[in-house]
Amino acid sequence: MKNQLEALNEVIHNFSEAEEERVDENRFPYIFSKAWSYLKIGPEKYRKNDAFSQPPLDFDDEDLEVLANGCRQVLQGIGLTKEKPFSGLDVMGFSALFRMFHFEKSNRKTYYNYTHNSKRGVLDEITLTHVIDNTQVVYYNFCEYPEID
Repeated sequence: MKNQLEALNEVIHNFSEAEEERVDENRFPYIFSKAWSYLKIGPEKYRKNDAFSQPPLDFDDEDLEVLANGCRQVLQGIGLTKEKPFSGLDVMGFSALFRMFHFEKSNRKTYYNYTHNSKRGVLDEITLTHVIDNTQVVYYNFCEYPEID
């Protein structure tokens, strides 16, 4: 089984040029580390070790699974570009994921009728600010339009 550094290096090695350019400015290794820890130790231990007690105690199993889904996507290198945005998190799940990493949304640019993996929806380009050191990162989140019966 790979250790965290080996897994991070493998993901970065497989990045496109555009993704590689965003690794440092978007604090990808830091976010990767937080996601790795969450998946390794689980929500209860993560919360005990977290300065802001994230994830919140009132999150139910479905909320925690959304966070785990987001963390798994981070470990796959998802979210740095429009071409590979987060998906399946919805707006609230994306916000909760980055709150767990100690970021708050500071700006959003929305692309409507965006197509991702043959699905239509909304793509958000979200600027987030770290609550301690005020560094800013940009990540992408895709929300598929619901099917109407």
